[in-house]
Amino acid sequence: MTRTQTVVLMLTLLAFTVLPASALVVHVPDDEPTIQDGVNAAGKGDTVLVAAGTYSGELNRDIDFGGTDVVLRAPSGPKLTIIDCLDSTRAFHLHSGEDTTSVIEGFTIFNGRRNDLGGGVLCDGASMKFVDCIFEGNWCADRGGAIACLGSSSVFVGCEFFGNSCEYALYGEGGVVYCTDGSSLAFRACEFWSNSADIGAAVACTGASSAVMRWCLFWENAADSGGAVACRGSSTMILEQCTMDANISVAGVGVFCDGGSLVEASGSIISFGSKGTAARCYTGGEIVLSCCDVYGNEYGDWVGCIADQHGVTGNFHADPLYCGFANIDRRHWLHADSPCAAENSGGCGLVGAFGVGCDSTPVKAISWGRVKALFR
Repeated sequence: MTRTQTVVLMLTLLAFTVLPASALVVHVPDDEPTIQDGVNAAGKGDTVLVAAGTYSGELNRDIDFGGTDVVLRAPSGPKLTIIDCLDSTRAFHLHSGEDTTSVIEGFTIFNGRRNDLGGGVLCDGASMKFVDCIFEGNWCADRGGAIACLGSSSVFVGCEFFGNSCEYALYGEGGVVYCTDGSSLAFRACEFWSNSADIGAAVACTGASSAVMRWCLFWENAADSGGAVACRGSSTMILEQCTMDANISVAGVGVFCDGGSLVEASGSIISFGSKGTAARCYTGGEIVLSCCDVYGNEYGDWVGCIADQHGVTGNFHADPLYCGFANIDRRHWLHADSPCAAENSGGCGLVGAFGVGCDSTPVKAISWGRVKALFR
């Protein structure tokens, strides 16, 4: 074949080659007036960019991806881009088999309200990735004050959860997140603050579900059972390098576990909780700790079902020495001389969600939790 013939053949083949189209970017409100309109205009792999502002009303709530995996992003971030549900319904209803290539990033989801499941978001057979989102002031009467996950493998990265609740006739589960029906959730570097429920103020799993939580903070949450988390109904939870501080519950200020479930925590802190012991097991629940600091909880630390774990597998009992008022922006970071700092933990590495954030002091440091206790 001559060179000319080769070139002609290559041009012929190229003419019949379908090149992949570039992903579409849809802008809200410039291209489409509402968030739902923007999602409807996008196809698989496309991105919907939402400008800063507060979005409410028709087509800016009960947003449905319709089974199309898209990226919904607010470039200005959650402080400037708010979905306000106006206490009338939830922000997202996802129920068409979406997977974690579907991303919701950079929004505040505010004032969601439902009498059934998921005050802010319902993932029913859908698996989403939530990045850098704030969930604030959402409520439901049944399960999942902010989010309910049924048969979901959703992922949460760098999200904040504040003032969400699910409290109703002693059976409201998951002040922030409720997972069931074999869900498998993952949380990384998330913060749960001042949420409440009857069972599991931050996260409650049941129905043979699981949750893995890494580098997460649970602070000042309140529940009857499980001031931070509750694991029930043959479910499992794994907590790695988490900090649980100043949570409130009569049955496990940090962890409540029953119904043949298992919670495994490593490199984590349970500190300064009120009204109960650090952990509570019931009806076949099991809690296994390693390299954990359990300290300063009102009705006991290494007691009950975790009593025999103190002093073994790296577990210890010492004031974690949070920075507190020494560095208010890093209140749950550690003093340099904290026993939870990586260099002081006896081979356990960093214990808790945050590293050293303030210098050593010549006098005994007063932790943030202890300061608050003075005013109770």
